[in-house]
Formats: sequence, C-alpha cells, structure tokens
Amino acid sequence: MKSAKSKQKINEMRTPARSKQNLNGERDPVQVFCRLRPMQRESDIACMKIISPTTVLLTPPATALSYRNENNKSMKYTFKEVFPPETPQQEVFDKVAYPLVEGLIKGKNGLLFTYGVTGSGKTFTMTGEPHNCGILPRCLNIIFKTINECQAHKYVFKPDKMNMFEIQSEVEAMLERQQELHKFKIGKKNNSNPDLAMASMEVTKVEGLNEDNQYAVFVSYVEVYNNSVFDLLEDGPPMTKNLPAKIIREDAAKNMYVHGVTEIEIKSAEEAFDAFYLGLKRKRMAHTTLNAESSRSHSVFTIRLVQAPVDEVGEAVIQNKKFLSISQISLVDLAGSERTNRTKNTGQRLREAGNINKSLMTLRTCLEVLRENQATGANNMVPYRESKITHLFKNFFEGEGQVRMIVCANPRAEDYDETLQVMRFAEMAAEVEVTKAQVNDIAASIGLVSGRRKANRLFATARDNLARPDAKELELDLGLVYSLGPDFPSLELNSSQAGHIIKELMAHLEMRLDRRETLKRSKALKDERFRAALIDLEKESLEVRGENAALRGQLAASERRIRALEDRLTATENESTSNKRKLNELTEYTSTLKRELQEKELQLSQNKLEKEKMKRILERKYNHKIAAEHERAKEIHTEKEKLRNAIEDKENRLRIIAEALDRGDMEPKNTGEFAAQTSVRDYTPGSTPRALPAHLLTPFSSVPHTRETRDTPASAVSSRRGVAVANPRHRRSLSADGRGWIEHAPNKLVPMGTVMKPSIVNSKVVNKLTTVKDIANAKASKYCLISQEQDTDGELETKLYKGDVVPTCGGGAQVIFNDVEMLKQFSPTRESNRETRESNTQRTSGCARHSGKRRETTHSPPQTPSNTSKKQRVDDD
Repeated sequence: MKSAKSKQKINEMRTPARSKQNLNGERDPVQVFCRLRPMQRESDIACMKIISPTTVLLTPPATALSYRNENNKSMKYTFKEVFPPETPQQEVFDKVAYPLVEGLIKGKNGLLFTYGVTGSGKTFTMTGEPHNCGILPRCLNIIFKTINECQAHKYVFKPDKMNMFEIQSEVEAMLERQQELHKFKIGKKNNSNPDLAMASMEVTKVEGLNEDNQYAVFVSYVEVYNNSVFDLLEDGPPMTKNLPAKIIREDAAKNMYVHGVTEIEIKSAEEAFDAFYLGLKRKRMAHTTLNAESSRSHSVFTIRLVQAPVDEVGEAVIQNKKFLSISQISLVDLAGSERTNRTKNTGQRLREAGNINKSLMTLRTCLEVLRENQATGANNMVPYRESKITHLFKNFFEGEGQVRMIVCANPRAEDYDETLQVMRFAEMAAEVEVTKAQVNDIAASIGLVSGRRKANRLFATARDNLARPDAKELELDLGLVYSLGPDFPSLELNSSQAGHIIKELMAHLEMRLDRRETLKRSKALKDERFRAALIDLEKESLEVRGENAALRGQLAASERRIRALEDRLTATENESTSNKRKLNELTEYTSTLKRELQEKELQLSQNKLEKEKMKRILERKYNHKIAAEHERAKEIHTEKEKLRNAIEDKENRLRIIAEALDRGDMEPKNTGEFAAQTSVRDYTPGSTPRALPAHLLTPFSSVPHTRETRDTPASAVSSRRGVAVANPRHRRSLSADGRGWIEHAPNKLVPMGTVMKPSIVNSKVVNKLTTVKDIANAKASKYCLISQEQDTDGELETKLYKGDVVPTCGGGAQVIFNDVEMLKQFSPTRESNRETRESNTQRTSGCARHSGKRRETTHSPPQTPSNTSKKQRVDDD
C-alpha cells in the first residue's frame, strides 16, 4: 500500500493544463486587419478605395467576371483597421503583433494569419526586407529585449517530445551544455541571412514582466505542402527538400501539435534568425505567371515561451512541472489562392495550386460553421481534419487565446475577382469569436513573496561589496539573537555600609542565572524535538526514496512502452499515408493505361482492316508476277542440272589422266630438284627467313617438275599456301629468357616423346591454383597454361597459352596472355582415303612424310595485329 504522502506527490507530478478555462464565457472576436499593396505601375487602374480608417470600398471593373452578377454595385467592407499602402512596418507591428507579444509574456497564446491572393504582399508583411523588417523579426527582437535579464540557463527546460517540457537541475543542464560544446567545438556553420538582419533601431520592452520567473524561448518551423506537414528545421543538409512527413496529434491538455517536430532553444534574436533562414532555404518556392517567388506551401513559425517561478530564496527554478507555464505565438504565412486560367499552371504547379485552394476553402468552411454554431447555438461538427492547417490550429478556435488576421489585398482591377472572395472571407471571419484566456499568478497561490529574486540580487551585491578589501574596516552590529537580560546596573561602592548595593547585585546575578538555566532547558527541549524531527524525516526520506525508485522504474518502463508504441504508430501512419498515396497514383496510372489501351486497340483494329484491304489488293496485283517467277525458276534449275553434269564429266576425265600419268612416270626426280626439296624440308621455323635463297622462298605451287604438282589438280594447288613462314619473335625453348615460369598443367599429361617436346626449366609446376601466392610471387614473371585434347580427326593436340604475370595494386597479380602455341601429332596408320586427301595437301605445302610420327606447331599471338594469320611449321621426329 502506498502512503497518502506518496499519492499526493504523484498528483503533483502530473502534467498540468495550459490554462484554466474561462468560466465566465468572455469572448473576443477575431480581429481582422486590411493592408493594401502599392500599385506596381502608374497605368494600373484601382478597384479599391479607402473611405475611412476602418472601411474600404470595392468597385467591380467592366473586365471582371462578376461584373454582370453584381450589377456594377460597389460594396463596403469594414475591418478592425485599414492600412494604406504607405503605412510603415513598425506601425503595422505595433497595432497588430505587439498585443500578441504582450500576451505571450503574460502566458497567453496567440495566432496571426496573413491571408490574400498570390502576390498581394503577405510575405513582405510577415518577413519584410533587409532595412524594413516585418512582423516576425520584430517579434523576436522585442521578446529577447524583454526577457534578457531573466533567461534561464540553457537546457534547464527540456522538451519531452509530447508538447510539454521537463525541468532539469542545474547539474543536468550543465552536463548537456558541456556535451553541446564538445559536439560543436569545431564551429557551427552560420546560416544567418544578411537580408533578415534588422537595421539599428530602438526596441522597446514589454511592460508587465514577472521578474520572479525564469524564461526560455523555443522555436519551430513547419510547412504544409500538398496537405502534408514537413519539419523545416530537421537535421540534415541545409538545402535538402526531401523531408519525411509528420503527423498531428493531441496532447494531454487537448492541444494539437506536430509530433516529432524539432524545437530549438534560442538565447538571442540572432540564433532565431539562423533557425528561420535555415527553414526558409528548405521552403518550397516556385515561379508563376503572377509572382516571381510564389510560396507553394503554408509556413508556420511558432515561438513558445516557457516560464517557471524561482524558489523562495530567489535563485533556482522550482523543480515541479505543476508550476510550469507555456505560452506560444504562431505566425502563419498562408499561400496565396490562385486561378488556373490566370497562372497557366500545369503539372506539379497545378497540383500545388489545387491543394492550396482546397486548404483555404476548408479554413473558410470551418469559420463559417463556427460562426453558425455561435450565432444559433447549434452543435454542428466543424471539419478541422479535412485540412492539416485547420487541424493544427483547432485549439485556438475552440480553446483560449487571441486570433488575428491581416488581409493583404492588391487594389489592381485585374485582381478584382480574387480580391472579392478574400473580402467576403474576411467579413465572415470577423464574426467568429474566441474565448479569452485567463492568467493566474502561480507564485502567489503557493505563498511566494514577489520581489524575492531582486532581493537575492541585492543581497549578493552587498555580500560582494563586503568581500572587498576596503570594506573590512567597517564596524557592523548585527545584534544579539538571544539575551540573558538587561545590562548590569551602574552601582558604586563608596562605603562599607552599602550592603543594599551588594544585595541588588546578587539579585541581578541570580536573575541572570535563572534566565540562563531557562534558556538551557529550552535549548535542550528544542534539541530533542529537532532530533526527533530529523529521525522522522530520515525515516520518511528512506521510504520516499524506495517508493521513488520503484516509481521511477515503473515510469521508465511505461515511457519505453509508450515510446515504442508511438514509434510503431508513427511508422504505421507513415506507411498508411504512403500506401494511400501509392494507391491513388496506381489508380490514376491504371486508368490512364486503360484509356491508352483502348485507344491502341482501336488503332490496331483500324490498321488491321487497312492491312487486309492492302493485302487483297497486292495479292490480286502480283499473282500473275509470282506465276511468271515460278516458271523462270524452273528453267534456271534445269540449266543448273545440265552444267553440273558437264562438270562431273570433265572431272572424271581429269582423274583418269592423272592415274595414267602416275603409272607411267615412276622415276625419281633429278638431283637439283631433290636438293631443293631437301633444303625446304630441313628448314626449321626458328631460323630467319631472310637468309634463305630466293628459290626456296618461292611458293610450292610454282615448282613445275615435282610429282605432287603433276598428281594434284590445278585448283587444289592454287588454293594452298606457299612456304611456311616462321615467326621470329617466338623461341623454341621457353626457358631461353631465364625468367621464372609458372607451369599450370593437368595431373596426367600425355608425354610427347619428340624433339619438339616443350621443355621449361626454372619453373614451378602446379596442377591447381589454390592460393594467389602461386602467381603473386616475386620470382615468377611468366605463366604457361597447358591443355591436351583431341581435335576433330581424333589426333592428340597440345596447346600452350603463354603470358606475363603483372602485379596489381591490391597485392595480387593478373595474367596478360600474349601468345598461344599449338602442338599436334598425326598417326601414320590412318585410313587410306584420309591419307590420300592429306597427301595431296602435304605435297602442295612442301612437307615430307616418314614412317614416324609427325607434329605441327602453331603460334598465334592474340595481341599483335601484325601476326593475326597463322604460321605453321612441320618437323620430323
């Protein structure tokens, strides 16, 4: 069971409401101001005229769409105040925004809209120019000018991510400040914009500041783009526009807020300008026909002022959230309404304009329903949730605070139709009422005396003054706290008979002794009471500590569960939003594809009909030509058969003549021809072909007296090549260069057993390349891959792929192949018909055949363009 004291403390820790409801029901109407923009050109015609400080006259021109409907009727519209085009920015701020800042200091909420068509001067009124600042910079300057001496140290107030704040001790705040200094010790980039810097001017303070409170300012900056909320101050690159969408939630006090929005604690107006300019870089702007820099979203800059009273000593903030007061002022720059027939927007700009107009229409609908409910006492549902901008400021219209609106108008006759709608909306908004906010003095309700902070400062100043060296000689009489009675009486002993004087002195001393004993008994009694109170407090403190530890554990677990659920809810809502958006896009895309498919099918059917018509026409046109071509093809085929028969007869006759010549001429060749053939046969491919005689370089087909020439037909002789040409860049011995080789060969290599067997000395033989160290070796610079297989005739064929080993940057190695050597062995016991066919080929190429094995070697360097043709050489075993 928890004690009553612990329950009471738990109730004190609960989150308080922003302010108590106004029980009297006092209401204030929404104050609507009108500001006219100066005419851009002297030739422009005005359709608006100021007839009094609070009234404008709107006259429709002949070019307006509503000219006929209005019957050329001029209409008057009344506002809280009308600002002419020459009105300075300071005057607009003093009459519109200064009361909102004054209420912010006192703990009241405020909302300020700038409303109008595109290009009417809303952004100029809200932001201003370099030397003519608008409402937002002036609000920041006057706030920090007012609370400058009463600001709390940074991180004393910390956002809890649920639209409330926590109060930290000075030690915790100091730790966070040290972490921030360590994080940004290199230097933070300055995002300030010189265009937003205020010119030197006198900034007045707001009266009525409670000096017994400590204050902190937090700012946030969001935009509503295409009915989605984006945080413009979120961490990331300054110019990025791909920000995640945020959701709007309701806190414990029934106030709406953007969940997960970035709130920056600001200590000066310059820091606030940096944050504002960072968000301004990310805000979506675009060029339109009516405005060079048109806002494509609604921007909301929120200033939240947190204040809490100091303790009775006047130094530290009271560590209790019950005494915390939060007020805010939201400065909203609404995007301008547009008409498509004037802006000529297409694509993305058209979609943005549609969302802007839809949100402004929702705002107008909400105000109309509110006005009807307040006028008739009805309870119609207000459609706040149809637009993010109305959903975010729901608590301002249904709760407490001050709502003000500046209607910016362009008096040109071209903008009459848009301006007419704006004026009607302003007239209707002025009839909506908002409940007044009531402010309670929390310090007075708990018995804290006002002026304690100032007294503490005076005491600290006096203490510092007493600590100076020149103040040590000052005599201070702080007086006695306790006394034993009056001072001794002035008694004089002039004679020995003055016994009464001694009696009086004895009585005075006895009285002082009795007083001393009384004080001792009182002190002992108070000591006992104080000791008992200390023991009770210590016991209670131990109990409270135990309960506090248990409650902290439960609170931490609950916060973890809540945080996890919030994360899941946020992820689910984001996913749902994304899925809805994808579904809409896919639906639109499917409908588009269906329309395109129907068009394509219709077009295909038409093309098919046209092709059928053309086909029938062409068939009728070319039927007789096709029949003629068939007849001609038959004649050509008959002529080919006749020619083929004649060629076969000639070949039979030539074969009979060749067989007769072979039987009649069996004698050997003369000595000169035999010597020439021997020299050709003994020529090795490794020698230089330039050293050979001229007759040996003649192609074999040019020798007239060889037997092979007589036996081989002329067509076969002419189709063969001449003398085999050696490749001088290849050596027969692969180890002639003396480099280290990696010989990559299969396990069972068939031995050649000939003089042309590849011999590689100083080599490392591997069967598999298991590690990179086999190649990436300082001693190995060459690589040879050996493979054996059968060719198409079933003969043994050995190929050697050679290359250079080149090291790579990563510590490995790569092989660049630059040559291929092919070795062949022919069997002497092949079929006779194959031998007859190959014998003719060997006679034409000038090779000799023996009873042993024969071998053919081919070099084919793949990277040398000049050696693309194969070079063959034939040696005997």
